[in-house]
Amino acid sequence: MKKWLLTLMLIILLTINVIGGCGTDNDNDNDSDKTDVDNEISEEAVIDIPEEPSGIYNPLTGMQVETTGNLIAVMVDNLSPARPQSGLIKADIVYEIEAEGLITRLMALFYGNPPEFVGPIRSARPYYMQLAKEWDAYYAHVGGSDDAFAKAVEWKIRDIDDTRGHRGFFLDKQRQRPHSTYLNFAEALKGKEENGKFKDWVFVDIPEIEPTYTEISVRYTGSNRVRYEWDNDNKVYLRFINDKVHDDRETGQQIFTNNIVIQYANHRSLQTKLLHIWVDVVGEGKAEYFLGGQYYQGTWEKKNMTGPTIYYNDNGEQVSFVKGKTWIQVVRPDVQISKT
Repeated sequence: MKKWLLTLMLIILLTINVIGGCGTDNDNDNDSDKTDVDNEISEEAVIDIPEEPSGIYNPLTGMQVETTGNLIAVMVDNLSPARPQSGLIKADIVYEIEAEGLITRLMALFYGNPPEFVGPIRSARPYYMQLAKEWDAYYAHVGGSDDAFAKAVEWKIRDIDDTRGHRGFFLDKQRQRPHSTYLNFAEALKGKEENGKFKDWVFVDIPEIEPTYTEISVRYTGSNRVRYEWDNDNKVYLRFINDKVHDDRETGQQIFTNNIVIQYANHRSLQTKLLHIWVDVVGEGKAEYFLGGQYYQGTWEKKNMTGPTIYYNDNGEQVSFVKGKTWIQVVRPDVQISKT
């Protein structure tokens, strides 16, 4: 009898240990998940800023580059299934502008040291074309609105369109449509004539003084919140989207810029079933500048489609950009910009 009781007690003790052990594993899994989330949010930026080589002057950045190619403007998808994108970190200038449905789309300009490919690529809109036209850039996209197709012909855009059978586009099977089309630069630009109408932008070295603001937030919508943080060690603005690091798919590095332009422009609905809008990038308006850590206010002006967009400070003088990359955030006049 005693032997039977002893055996029963051992079985009960073993059962309790097994159950307790399972509970501990689950708790550890939960803690691990929480830690992963915390690490994702607080993860330090990974960036690599190469030394400036001696070579060819790049009028889009004010810096020397090893190689240049045809100037090309590429429509880049910015929906969450398209992130992280490939090649954006190599862009000289990037425009971010609202498209239909309160989403934003990016138009990236490449001239110096272009990447092998960029993407995912999305469709064209006429107001992006007006910006590409002022640079005399080739304009790469996948299809577009009916209005965009008509304007491409009317405005004699240097069009590179996947839906028209132009070469250079390929599908990434790891991405689902419509976020799977990419552009190979060498193929797309093979045999193209030289192009590019470069503005007389003034570039200066970064000032060795304390930054005016270290964090800038641009809220396009509740699901599209852009933030830049000043990295004082590398003297660049690090880009975040929806509180997550905005990184490059190919290199794993965080996207950064040296200059941020906030360009206020009127937006209006075109009353179409697909909710297309128009953004007045031809005209004038207010502007704010974050240039190498320093903050300025001013205005912008673009007199016609082929003319350049000129950025002025509050004294009416043309703005001097810090050497390097520029991101231009085109926003509605009533958008609130947070800066601390």
